[in-house]
Amino acid sequence: MPWEPQTGDVVADRYKLTEFLGQGGFARVHRAVDGETNDSVVLKHPNYTDSKNDPELIDEYFQKEVESLRRVSAAGGHENVMDLYDCVEDREVTFLVAQLVEDGLDLNEVIDRHGPIEDTEQVRQIGIDLCDAMGFLHENEIVYRDLKPENVLLTPDITPTLIDFNTATGFDPTSDPVSGDNGTTILGPYKPREVADATRTDVRQGPWSDVYSVGKTLLFLLKGSVPEKDGINPQQFGADCEAYLAEIVERATQTDHRDRYSNATVLKAVLEAKDPTPPETASVVYRQQNKRFTVGPGDTIGRAGAKGPPASITIEDPKDEYISSVQIQFDIEGDDWYLQDRSLNGTFVQQGSGWQRVLCESGRERLREVGEDPTDRHGHVPPESVPIHEGDLVALVHPTYGVTFEFHTE
Repeated sequence: MPWEPQTGDVVADRYKLTEFLGQGGFARVHRAVDGETNDSVVLKHPNYTDSKNDPELIDEYFQKEVESLRRVSAAGGHENVMDLYDCVEDREVTFLVAQLVEDGLDLNEVIDRHGPIEDTEQVRQIGIDLCDAMGFLHENEIVYRDLKPENVLLTPDITPTLIDFNTATGFDPTSDPVSGDNGTTILGPYKPREVADATRTDVRQGPWSDVYSVGKTLLFLLKGSVPEKDGINPQQFGADCEAYLAEIVERATQTDHRDRYSNATVLKAVLEAKDPTPPETASVVYRQQNKRFTVGPGDTIGRAGAKGPPASITIEDPKDEYISSVQIQFDIEGDDWYLQDRSLNGTFVQQGSGWQRVLCESGRERLREVGEDPTDRHGHVPPESVPIHEGDLVALVHPTYGVTFEFHTE
């Protein structure tokens, strides 16, 4: 059997384990002290001892979590997402070194100790913070997929932190590990149908899946329990809350994802506005196929069939190699719409008679890695986002690539 570290052991000649915090089907978690900085941290390692899963599968799941947290770290991190500090190996066991959320209780413990949260403003703010974290993950092509009370730590100042990324980016730790990621299920009242039954082919998993779980989590905070039903109005379930919040939760937890808020950005906006009415939408016309799509804040366009979480709107890539899985994202600030590039090869926007290239930092870095200069002939670095107006054209990859959309505000 692989080495099973115990309290008092020193890992990688640096991290002294001071307390065993708990375990799941794929990992064990310890509190530790960093011998170099004297800071308290969390050490997480594969659970070979008490898990019913095969060691190979445990290793695979653990590495997937490491990869997800590395992507979060590379994107700059988020205050409501657990930070990854390091990944080390000792005696052929891999350890994830992460942020310790001091004085943090998971939401189950919060409700067990204090009962349902009566302050609607506190529940609303927790929802806003969770949506902000989910929006950040979605922008970096991560769908969390497993939001539930035990995966959120809450500090005394009411700051939530997401932990446990076993199921993120489409990775599915299931009660049926033999089948891997193909057609497996994740059970529980916090999961929308498209996640709880992954054999379904009529509904895609995406940002709207996390919207459902945020809604169910808000219901749990208000009531202290949740039913395995969809479209729940907290007031009808016995929770004491304001009507706007009850309607937001009811809409977020609808069975059909098209009846929910489309993404966490939209859910955050209605929570901030205390108004369940979604923000205004725009539309884009795919000119090569004369197809019209409705878009809202946070919605994305990307390549159909790409690995990883899908874009809100997916289109076939003519050459199947240049359009990213998530190419562009739409956002709104006040009355103004913006287009943000999230690709490796860039996007062009025609405003007036000329084309403006839009290229995110990861796309610029890719050009630098292959020895190309990301600046234009005038020495200007392409912006990552630009305002977009009625009638503007949007060309994915290049104006000659053959994938062009026309933007409309009505």
